[in-house]
Amino acid sequence: MHSTDQLAKMDAHALREFAASLIDRVARLDEDNARLGGENARLDTENRTKQLKIEQLTHEMAILKRWKFAAKSEQLTGEQKALFEEMLDADLEAIGLEIEALRSPEAKTAPKTQPKRTPLPTHLPRREIHHEPESTRCSCGCELRRIGEDIAEKLDYTPGVFTVERHIRGKWACAACQTLVQSPVPAQVIDKGIPTAGLLAQVLVSKYADHAPLYRQEQMFGRAGLAIARSTLGAWVGACGVRLQPLVDALRAVMLASDVLHADETPVQMLRPGNGKTHRAYLWSYGTTPYDPVKAVVYDFADSRAGRHARDYLADWRGTLVCDDYAGYKALFEGGVTEAGCMAHARRKFHELWANHQSALAGEALKLFGALYDIERLAAELDAEGRRRLREQRSKTIADTLYEWLVLHRHKATDGTAMARAIDYSLKRWAALTHFLADPAVPMDNNWIENRIRPIAIGRSNWLFAGSLRAGQRAAAVMSLIQSARINGHDPYTYLRDVLERLPTQPNSRIEELLPHRWAPATV
Repeated sequence: MHSTDQLAKMDAHALREFAASLIDRVARLDEDNARLGGENARLDTENRTKQLKIEQLTHEMAILKRWKFAAKSEQLTGEQKALFEEMLDADLEAIGLEIEALRSPEAKTAPKTQPKRTPLPTHLPRREIHHEPESTRCSCGCELRRIGEDIAEKLDYTPGVFTVERHIRGKWACAACQTLVQSPVPAQVIDKGIPTAGLLAQVLVSKYADHAPLYRQEQMFGRAGLAIARSTLGAWVGACGVRLQPLVDALRAVMLASDVLHADETPVQMLRPGNGKTHRAYLWSYGTTPYDPVKAVVYDFADSRAGRHARDYLADWRGTLVCDDYAGYKALFEGGVTEAGCMAHARRKFHELWANHQSALAGEALKLFGALYDIERLAAELDAEGRRRLREQRSKTIADTLYEWLVLHRHKATDGTAMARAIDYSLKRWAALTHFLADPAVPMDNNWIENRIRPIAIGRSNWLFAGSLRAGQRAAAVMSLIQSARINGHDPYTYLRDVLERLPTQPNSRIEELLPHRWAPATV
């Protein structure tokens, strides 16, 4: 700043320049204040949002804890109670991790004092993994001297066999400058826990692919030599669900970049805690088509079949949706999504008439449907242009013949009969059913996604979620990765084991490298 004497000696031009510089400085300060004010407002909003979420999660945790210790849970049957308890353990662990992630560093609570861990049984085979510094020369120039080691044991599992990984971290010290050097153990999905990624992958695949609830896994592990409490297994499942969620979110984002998707839904029973009764919830399935280079299926668990669940999940996506005639999808088509019908559903109406009543008329329709499917089997081997030409040259003629057959016999069919209903289903949806003729990227039916949802139906007894929407959504997330790994030709256990090993250190900017359609095993 200039002194009074300096200002007095300035000529008019210099004073004007000085005044202009002050005005410019004040303007910059105003801009900085405005920017800081906006940043403070954003941080305040973010903090309020986080605090609200923490309060919601804390309330949810309190309810779960009350359920866990309430006598009402005794009203459940033996299997329901076991499923109920493992869900609670998983949900409580997941909520705890989510709350911890939302808290600011200053607000984070001190780590709880963990009870002394029981040593792993001495009879289990052990494999030593040494972690030593790359260089034993201190930064001061002196040679380090090994003065000891820390040992951490992790429990690993391959089907039927437990082993122990002994992570040995040598301690190296410099006598001159008192520097201590020790290599860290690689980051783990469950920090300071005993399970390896292999054991966690085994638990997840057994529960969500092989439909083995945790209480059964507890028994199986016991036969392998070490019974792991189902409460511990539940906590592991809850933690893995939280850690894997960003990967599932990335898979959903990649899937929604496709122009054509399949959709289907299937009912699952959800248990209401306290009264032992169940109500119907739904698992919604979305996936890319067989013609898409990206092979992905993503599940979404919801407590009803309301169409709003599909609208919320697909959000701003606008493309062609292959689905059945369920009314819940109608609002999507009114909002800009193009409808493509499922020819298999139309064919099924006539197949039921033929199988149950040996209807000769239904047999005629089945021959025309069959001719379309014969062409589609050939089209599946072609690229998009080849598929378009084949459908235009051959499928369109057969589809026109089928339409004429439907119109002719609808005039002859009596209203309300099974034949009339079968014909009406196809005629009312004819534009959607034949949309595949105009777009080579669209499949003729929805069988692709129906086959992806079929494994879920096999494990319905594993879907008693004790009223926990969170547990259903966690299951949907893990199964999205498992089923997507399968359709990309990967063994789910091998895939999940590798992903759980790499996920703790994988940068968020490169998380798509771990998606099933892009994944490749880590190289040593």
